[in-house]
Amino acid sequence: MAFCASETGFCTSVGGSARCLGGGRPTWLPRLLCNTGPINILPSRQLVSFSSQTTTTSPQHNSCPIITMPMLGGIPGHPRSKVLLTGGTGFIASHILDHLLECGFDVVVTARSQVKGERILASIANAPNVVNSVGCKVTYAVVPNIAEDASFDEVIKTNLPLHYCIHTASPCQFSFSDPVNDCLLPALNGTLSLLFSLREYAASSLLRAVFTSSSAAILNPPNHRALYDESSWPDDETLNWDLAKDPNAPGDTTYRASKKFAEQAAWEFMQENELSWDLTTINNTYTFGPLPRSLDVKKGGDFRVNTSNERIVDCLTGKWSQEIPPTAPVFTFVDVRDVAVAHVRAMTRAEAGGKRFYVVGGCFSNPKIAGVVHGLCRAKQQDREVGNKGKEVEMCQECVQFNDFPDNHWKFDNTRSKKVLGLEYRSLEESVVDTVRSLRGMGVGKGKPQIARHCGPDEETSLPN
Repeated sequence: MAFCASETGFCTSVGGSARCLGGGRPTWLPRLLCNTGPINILPSRQLVSFSSQTTTTSPQHNSCPIITMPMLGGIPGHPRSKVLLTGGTGFIASHILDHLLECGFDVVVTARSQVKGERILASIANAPNVVNSVGCKVTYAVVPNIAEDASFDEVIKTNLPLHYCIHTASPCQFSFSDPVNDCLLPALNGTLSLLFSLREYAASSLLRAVFTSSSAAILNPPNHRALYDESSWPDDETLNWDLAKDPNAPGDTTYRASKKFAEQAAWEFMQENELSWDLTTINNTYTFGPLPRSLDVKKGGDFRVNTSNERIVDCLTGKWSQEIPPTAPVFTFVDVRDVAVAHVRAMTRAEAGGKRFYVVGGCFSNPKIAGVVHGLCRAKQQDREVGNKGKEVEMCQECVQFNDFPDNHWKFDNTRSKKVLGLEYRSLEESVVDTVRSLRGMGVGKGKPQIARHCGPDEETSLPN
């Protein structure tokens, strides 16, 4: 099957016969497909009509009222609401799962294998405090390849009624031998395949889909704007298909393009279909925070953490002992627990529908991370108790003096996430302290971390357990 863009709409070609899949041409696809020939982007699906009315037994958006609650308390969910959560073993998805259970939702998570699915269930069984008194039900379904046509059909058909969907599954790496087939098409096809399946099978009960996008679909390096908010998109001149498909493209070009194209495709899908449910996207920046319980870690061995947390691991394991590396290209962060809360609130608050949310908690630099880690060491040395908020940590100024945060760095506006979702962002100190504690619990960073020798090689710098 091939896909092409025409003046009249989307078309798929199957067995020599063409079928048009929509009206007006999306503005991004002709540029995306320029000089590439037919490529497999849209799964072959017939358009069908659905009533704009939901069934009377489905929970409504206002079943989760807008109230002021502590960040960890979240929003009370309807006890019979069911959520489909894709990419369930991922860093962000694991925290979303925890928060959904705290709020009283039943959850169906997808995983790429039975082993990973069982690991999710085992992690919950080992942390019974995560599930509240409502008695939430968690099941998993294996989806080996999200980019395949109809890959989500079975999990949706066998778990109806579904009331919400949170889609986090997407390629997340920065080096590809085949950028088109390893990253770009999986991101696009994974998004569109899920949307088609939701439209065809879950329309009578579904209220909203929430997609994990990225700040990569907002920022415009290297020609940064003075201010970024939800209205911002990367320019086509600096981030396009021709650049993204090049295996030798610099840095994270392909990954950033995959997030841009996948989100644009989702919004185009929503515009071109009359649906009884709506879409929201979460565009979070570099994400720090505690590691998920379901991470498969052999203590003392190598393991993978999410890209953002890698720099904290490096700080703890001596890779910053000679020099604190440059922070660039990203100087903004958010805590993963705030990202999880953002997803759940975007899912349940009526006024969040049809909106993007730029989820960013503040600015950071590698020297400031080092300052927090060393400040935590000093707190132990001075027998000072560090609470859950990390406020007692005094950032080491010997580390901070090497701060490389640019004087002309662009500004961000996260007002929408604060007003509509009620987010109260965690500080850098709290996020780094809790990440360090999580890593220490997995056997990472034992002993006395040396940080670029700026803090004195003879100083006692043991981390607290």
